[in-house]
Amino acid sequence: MHNHPSGDPHPSRADIEMTKQVVAAAGALGIVVHDHLVIGRGTHASFKSMGLL
Repeated sequence: MHNHPSGDPHPSRADIEMTKQVVAAAGALGIVVHDHLVIGRGTHASFKSMGLL
């Protein structure tokens, strides 16, 4: 989970690529990443809900 100080919770291209790398590294260690949340001003975005995970 991380925040976007701009207030817009939509994942950036960098967020998506970094998450793919974290999921791959975690998987190699037998760890499951269940979601990645981006917090914005009064709202959030869920990678799982958006089909990005």
